[in-house]
Formats: sequence, C-alpha cells, structure tokens
Amino acid sequence: MKSNLFKFSLIALFFLILVGCNKDDTEDQLVTSFTTEETELNAKVDNTTEVISDTFLQVYEYEESAVKSPIHPFLPDCATITVEDTDTSKEVTVDFGTEGCEVRGGHIVKGKVNMSYVVDTEAMTRIINYTLEDFFVDDVQFVGSKIVTRQKANDNGNPQYTMSLGLTVTFADGTQASRTGSKVREWIEGSFNGNWGDNVFLITGAWETNFKNGSTHSTTIITPLRREASCRFLVSGVVELVRTNYSGSLDYGNEECDNLAVFTNDNGEEREIRL
Repeated sequence: MKSNLFKFSLIALFFLILVGCNKDDTEDQLVTSFTTEETELNAKVDNTTEVISDTFLQVYEYEESAVKSPIHPFLPDCATITVEDTDTSKEVTVDFGTEGCEVRGGHIVKGKVNMSYVVDTEAMTRIINYTLEDFFVDDVQFVGSKIVTRQKANDNGNPQYTMSLGLTVTFADGTQASRTGSKVREWIEGSFNGNWGDNVFLITGAWETNFKNGSTHSTTIITPLRREASCRFLVSGVVELVRTNYSGSLDYGNEECDNLAVFTNDNGEEREIRL
C-alpha cells in the first residue's frame, strides 16, 4: 500500500512539474510573440513617419528654391500642389487624393499635407506648421500636426530640421497608438543639388508611443539613424527601447537597404524584426 502511494505521489509530482514547465514555456512564447509584434509595429511607425518627413521637406525646399521646374522633381504627377502667397506668409497644400499616389521608395500616400509659414528670406531659422488631413502611408493612417524649426545651417554647416511630434497612428487591423516627442533631421549629403535621390539625413531625438491597450514605448536614438532617399527603409542607427513589459535596443543595420532590423533585449537575446 505504501509502495503504491509512493508511486502515485511521484507521478503526481512529475505531472505538476510538467504542467508548470509547459505553463512557463507557454508564457515565454506569449511574451516573446507580444514583444516582437509590438517592436515591429513601433519600428513600422518609425519608418513610415520618415515618409511624411520626406514629403514635407521635398515640398518645402522646392517651394523655396530660386528656380522651379514646371514639373515637380520630387512628387508624382497625381499629386496636386496649391499655393497661397501674401507679402509675409505662404500656405501650401499637397493633395495625394483618395486613391493615393506612389512616391519614391514605393510607398502609397493618400490625403493632404497642409503647411504654412512666415516668409522672411533673411532669417536663419524659420518656423513651419503643418497638419495632416485624411492622411495615409500605405495602410497606416496618421492624424495630427507638427511644428518644424528649419535652420539654414547648423554647427556643421548643414541644413537642419527640428520637429515636434504629435501624431495618432491607426494600423489596418485597428491597432491605435499616439506619439509625442521631438526629432532632429540633419541634411548631410545632396542638399540643394536638385536631385532628391542622393540625399542623406541623420536623425536624432526621443519620443514616446502609447498604445491603446495601455502599453507605453519610450524610444531614444543612441546612434543617429541614417535615412537615404534612395531606400524606403532606415539603413543604420540604433535606438534604445523602454517598454511596459520589456526593454532593449533596435539596430537598423550597416547601411544596407533592406527591411530588417535586430532587436536585442536586456538579457542579450536577439530577434530579427521586419520593417
């Protein structure tokens, strides 16, 4: 009897251990899936916001250039530009329509970008306001506005744009997030040569992304992100990520144009992320 009871106890103990291990494994898998999914979503927001910045800078620099081509060198033919000038101000609207236009890099952009600023050709800095109206990049919707401080030349002698962020992002599946913070874009190559395709920017800054489910993502660029106009993705740079349930860093690579980045958590574990 004692022998049978002992055997039963061993079996019960083994079963409990097995169930406990399976539960831990399942929880680990769920956490891994959750963190990877949210990291990918956050990286996609980072990448698509650069498409907005590209559009804004292309239009602004074209409007302020001394010589204008009758055909816009940066935007597709399906985009319509409307300009209202006064002696002291300018308002510019770019309408990509409801069907959308394919811009450089292969992204489909829909909706309008409205920008306004005071005209002062002597000023070394200029404040530019712009808002987004029914605006989509691919299947991601952006709602909000930005204030951009544009410097003719920073300490390195390069044009620079400091952007305050205030955006709400909605993905195709209904997932929603809001983003606040600021970033700085330094134009390090190709400025004012009339060829947008060879332009290169370095991006620094920090921001916070709040998901509707309560998760908060804080992002700080620790190695400047490199944005090349010839590539639809960020090509290098490292950001530090602090999340509700995990932390780590996201490395965009070594200047290769691909849709991959590597997330490394605080334990040193690496996972490939698709942008």
